[in-house]
Amino acid sequence: MYRENIAVKSINFIFKDIIFDVLFWPIWWYSIGLAKSFNNMKETVAQGNRELALGIWVKNLFVPMFGQTDWQGRLISFFMRLVQIIIRFVAFLFWIAFAVIVFMFWPLLPVFIVFQILLNFGLFGKLW
Repeated sequence: MYRENIAVKSINFIFKDIIFDVLFWPIWWYSIGLAKSFNNMKETVAQGNRELALGIWVKNLFVPMFGQTDWQGRLISFFMRLVQIIIRFVAFLFWIAFAVIVFMFWPLLPVFIVFQILLNFGLFGKLW
């Protein structure tokens, strides 16, 4: 049975795992990570659509509520549903805006972190 000594395993770990991960991280962040972040944004928007159910409210806009088929019931139902649609549409716009803003911060986050590290260690002033 072949056994590696601790020095070979340590060097292997340092060079293969740690250094490769540090060097590969920016490539992953701006390729695979960005694609995953975009898919998460799309799923967040789809979840907002499911939870707010705008399509169902629009589809039932002219259906009377509680089986009230007289003109007063239809009028009240129409305006109540119209108010619901407007409120839910505004909420959905905020939902979309939040998802897009979070996605836009993904590529900027590493730049911000490096800037903060340089600023807090006093290296930023020396660079300029």
